[in-house]
Amino acid sequence: MLKVGLVFYLCVWGMAIIASQTLWRTAETAGVIEKVEKFVEELFALETFAFDTDKIFRLYMLAGLVLVIGGTALTVVLVVLFNLISDLMGGIRFTMIEEETAVRRRRLRIGEDAVPSDKVGRRRRSDAETERRDDG
Repeated sequence: MLKVGLVFYLCVWGMAIIASQTLWRTAETAGVIEKVEKFVEELFALETFAFDTDKIFRLYMLAGLVLVIGGTALTVVLVVLFNLISDLMGGIRFTMIEEETAVRRRRLRIGEDAVPSDKVGRRRRSDAETERRDDG
């Protein structure tokens, strides 16, 4: 589980880095970052304010690596805990039963006719019409 967890969290970290850099570059190109910097200058009455992009991404990458290591360690600890509890309690038995694709129909014998069980109590249309004709 250590290897699987490490690969999973590294992939998530890599995708997050690529996505955040792409969004940051797009925001810079559109001028959004510059507008946010001007807004912060006006809000706090600063002479100058600018985001240090390189420092931000270095810290972001470092924090991501720390989270990868922490997430992997937490996953391994939880898997070990789960296995210990399963060994102690006997685990959960999960049985999957495959349903038959063919539908079985029971036939009930009423007189000499064999009638499917889902048709018991129903009369065929022709039988009902014949009785109405005989009565009328």
